[in-house]
Amino acid sequence: MLVMVYLLMALLLAVTAGARDAMISMLGTSRADFWFNMMLIGAGLLLLLLLVENAHTVALRRNATHYESKINELKAKLYDHQLEQRDQSWRTGGTSTPRPTEPVAPPAPVVPQPQAAPGSIARTTMPPVRPLDEGYDQDLPRTAVPPPSAADLPPSAVPPTTIHPHPADTPPYPNDRPAV
Repeated sequence: MLVMVYLLMALLLAVTAGARDAMISMLGTSRADFWFNMMLIGAGLLLLLLLVENAHTVALRRNATHYESKINELKAKLYDHQLEQRDQSWRTGGTSTPRPTEPVAPPAPVVPQPQAAPGSIARTTMPPVRPLDEGYDQDLPRTAVPPPSAADLPPSAVPPTTIHPHPADTPPYPNDRPAV
């Protein structure tokens, strides 16, 4: 704060000749002595500011080191306490805290596979479909060509926009688009 006041005063004296001349005549010195004294005052204030900021930084570092050592000490106590609990539970043969029971999933029902007729071509089974949240399938080949979008297809090949079409033997719904 003091440095800012000094800088504003020095700027005022450097810009306005009337204020500078009034200050010089009030102090009774020459121009060279006035500016030399102003420079000494400014250097002293900057040195004082530097010392105060360094002292503040050292105090903050000391506090941070103190708190870090306290945290490390508490972590060590917690680790020792956990080791004691493990040793105690190992000696007694059980755990000191009950573990929640995990639900057991019933076994999947076995579905009999139909047998192929003699002389027919054997069908292959498709691998099971994984959910989307498991990520991409690593077994599929990688291609640089993206799959076609509806904009790339001719108008006759664009799939219909209805999600659940009604059965063919029932009359159409009133809001359905006419078939093309």
